[in-house]
Amino acid sequence: MALPPHFRQLVFAALLLLTLPAGVDAAKGTADSRGPEWSQLTPDQQQILAPLAQDWPNLEGKRRTKWVEIAKRYPKMTPQEQQRLQSRMQQWASMTPEQHAQVRERYKKLKAMPPEKREAIQRKWREYEGLTEEEKKALRDAHPASQPAATPQPIKQP
Repeated sequence: MALPPHFRQLVFAALLLLTLPAGVDAAKGTADSRGPEWSQLTPDQQQILAPLAQDWPNLEGKRRTKWVEIAKRYPKMTPQEQQRLQSRMQQWASMTPEQHAQVRERYKKLKAMPPEKREAIQRKWREYEGLTEEEKKALRDAHPASQPAATPQPIKQP
């Protein structure tokens, strides 16, 4: 089964960024534009967002605000959703700023695609998930330039 060369990167970008809440407004005004400082987070929020602690000072205010909103929803998530979120934060934290920019750009492209094309990508992803580890490795070896910075974890659609 042949997958498009940039398929894995697009899927990774979409899956990673889909963990961010839609429509969360950044704090308004110059004093709040940086979002909360790490020391202003509750101990529970700091524990939940621990993978992002080192990069927190470099995050834009709107991104800090989005992560705080995610941390507020965290207790209501299933254990599987919590584990997936922790894994994604660790993946994100291990990426360089350049890789973050690439992922964001791919996400924008994915969101701009027609629904039919996005559905086709989701279908291809499900096919990829069904492959054995040997088949996945063979596919990765056949397309080394198309590999993302970190191995994506599948996301379940609500």
